[in-house]
Amino acid sequence: MPCNNNCNQGRSCDCKKDANVDRATVVVVTLLLICIFSIIFGLFKLFNGNTGQDCAVEVQFSGSKATYIGTSI
Repeated sequence: MPCNNNCNQGRSCDCKKDANVDRATVVVVTLLLICIFSIIFGLFKLFNGNTGQDCAVEVQFSGSKATYIGTSI
């Protein structure tokens, strides 16, 4: 039954604000913000996080071994 703020007539009406909708909205907005932040951070690390790191590649030929030392681009 719709609430008209007149609940003293013996009818079963609930004049309280629905807290479940507010709680669900907060949860959904929080999860969306976490997803957006994760995507932005992942893209940042993808483009800027791996530049200039030292690396070494070890190559083994038949009878000899070589290690190439450099920096990633």
